[in-house]
Amino acid sequence: MFIPKIHRHMGRFMVLPRDHVNAFIVELEKSIVVVDSTLATSDSLELRRKAESLGKPIEAVLVTHGHPDHYGGLVSFKDLPRFGSQGCLEFAHREDIKKSPTASHYLGDDWPTERYFPNEIIPDGFNITFGGVKFTFKDLGPAESDSDGMWIFESDGITNVFIGDTVALRCHCFFRDGHYFQWLDVLNRLEKEFDLDKTRFWFGHGEVPSSKEVLEWQKGYHQAFLEAVRKIEDRTIPVPRSIQEQVIADMQKFLPTETTLFLLDYEMDITLADMYKKVTV
Repeated sequence: MFIPKIHRHMGRFMVLPRDHVNAFIVELEKSIVVVDSTLATSDSLELRRKAESLGKPIEAVLVTHGHPDHYGGLVSFKDLPRFGSQGCLEFAHREDIKKSPTASHYLGDDWPTERYFPNEIIPDGFNITFGGVKFTFKDLGPAESDSDGMWIFESDGITNVFIGDTVALRCHCFFRDGHYFQWLDVLNRLEKEFDLDKTRFWFGHGEVPSSKEVLEWQKGYHQAFLEAVRKIEDRTIPVPRSIQEQVIADMQKFLPTETTLFLLDYEMDITLADMYKKVTV
């Protein structure tokens, strides 16, 4: 019996000197499925080359959510079915309008001039079989992005969950989309929904795979951020840079690294102004 193999592929991020964006090649018995597509064109081309080197046809790309580091590389798979939810598609279009100038600034010609998006729009609970293996999509709603989702397949007694950026592991996270408490609800849902001893999570940033450790870590990171916000006494808006730096320093006490710190820092003033409305001192 052939057991599917999951191959990790890492691509560059905008301001990091080394690879830090995960995409995945799921090798089935007679075909390939790709999950997410990285950010830069060169990385997505390499992702496709790796997939094709396995000598099996690529059936589709499965997209978890609509941040640029997950849809940007779809240009290298424009001839294939690209599955994603309506929420993912709509969010990706909004992101593309807002963030393409930034991506172009950092990546130059490595950011595609024409971007591609999911072209097979699927609902919550959608099932599709590739290479004899059933993949299920579940819509998570607002969490790390405006519309997160996860793709699931079971093999050899293990549930594999491709979950985008709903979790990360030992790298700083992105709160700018403003769904802190919904995101926390999703993490609690995941703890209840899966047998964590038999589940492997595959995600966009950090070492993969992980099981319950990644949920515990992500909830700890959330709690550290909430405590950092609650400590703020001066809730002046616009939020002074000194207050933003105070929050960043607190988060670096929890996680003493600058890995993906720019995600936490991105429009931090807007993130904090939004959190002030939701969090009492």
